[in-house]
Amino acid sequence: MRDYWNNVEVKDEDALKDQVIAVIQKAKPLSYSEMQELRNASTLCDRSHFQYTVKRIADRAGEAYPEELDIVMEDPDFDVRVSFMNDVVKAVDDMPIKPRVHR
Repeated sequence: MRDYWNNVEVKDEDALKDQVIAVIQKAKPLSYSEMQELRNASTLCDRSHFQYTVKRIADRAGEAYPEELDIVMEDPDFDVRVSFMNDVVKAVDDMPIKPRVHR
């Protein structure tokens, strides 16, 4: 994962995911709106909303915001951002919602 605008890279993607997940897990139980915000942000690839929600959760839990999260969210590869957000949401979601399929 790389932020080409600022020419920086994430040192360890898996460690960063674990760090974000740990921050969210420490803040549990999440309110319905907090979890829904994370779900919506990952589904819509709304990176700024995802960052804001993680920041708000970290502040509430008294944890430090994972600074390298900004690097991931600036990666120019859409799939990298989406898969990162989806992986985090899947790990912390106690009541996953099935994807809607229109037929």
